[in-house]
Amino acid sequence: MSGGQLLPSTLVRGIEQLEPMPVTAQRLVALMQGEDVSLVKIAELVEFDQAIAASVLRLARSWAHAGSRPPETVRDAVVRVGTVPLLNLVLGEYLVRLRTAAPLYDLSEDELWAHAAAAQLAVRALMQECPSAHLPMIATTAALLHDIGKLVMSRCLNTSVDIIVRHAREQHVTFVEAERQLFGVNHAAVGAAIAVEWQFPDAVTDAIARHHDPHLGTSTPVLDAVVIANMVAKNIGMGLGAEGFNLAVDSECVNRLGLDFTRFARVCLQTDTWLRELRIQASAMRKPTTLHG
Repeated sequence: MSGGQLLPSTLVRGIEQLEPMPVTAQRLVALMQGEDVSLVKIAELVEFDQAIAASVLRLARSWAHAGSRPPETVRDAVVRVGTVPLLNLVLGEYLVRLRTAAPLYDLSEDELWAHAAAAQLAVRALMQECPSAHLPMIATTAALLHDIGKLVMSRCLNTSVDIIVRHAREQHVTFVEAERQLFGVNHAAVGAAIAVEWQFPDAVTDAIARHHDPHLGTSTPVLDAVVIANMVAKNIGMGLGAEGFNLAVDSECVNRLGLDFTRFARVCLQTDTWLRELRIQASAMRKPTTLHG
């Protein structure tokens, strides 16, 4: 697996110095890996993080079906939401705190975040549009984190985006291949190394590692979903940066997912709609509020 690729020492140190993954996320990953961690214990952690607790309650209440009673406590909300959506919520808050520009890719801090959010939403849209693909919920996590390697690459490599763009143009290669030729690794390999460090499931690590491979050979639904989600995010203008569309995609991904042009267009439209709603919610949450009682 590409997640086991040797990295330059500078990038290894960059991963080690990355802000620790939240304890709640660590416990959720352990739970997903079959370790003896209960949702009750995780709920106790969430209760001490006011921002996450509020987000979990809001999410659980938005999911309440007509006639069902919305959850009143954080513990009820955690059980209602479930493991993977809760993990995505915690990781989403973590990425917001990490929010930084990635000049090596000509991406502002907002563009990098928006691309990750759009990719996660695109997987949700794929689940809705292609139910026969049976995409697992963990694919949304892989999509959210698929470009996290760009954070470490931008922090640790003392070089310019112009060098990568010029190399890609002169050598007639993709942007990601130019990264590999210049630095020995690309951001996908670095992202996979982060996933290994954080002990994420193999399916997540594999999807991050190979989402830019032009010929996947043996694939998985998670990997196929992340490849297409990356394209959806770019098609709605999120995270184009210096790479733009200078990338290669295994065309068999769309066949395995059962996508055609019309379905792809609907996925793009739904993703764009959800992202606009997410931006409105995020903006509202940043406004000061007065608490009563």
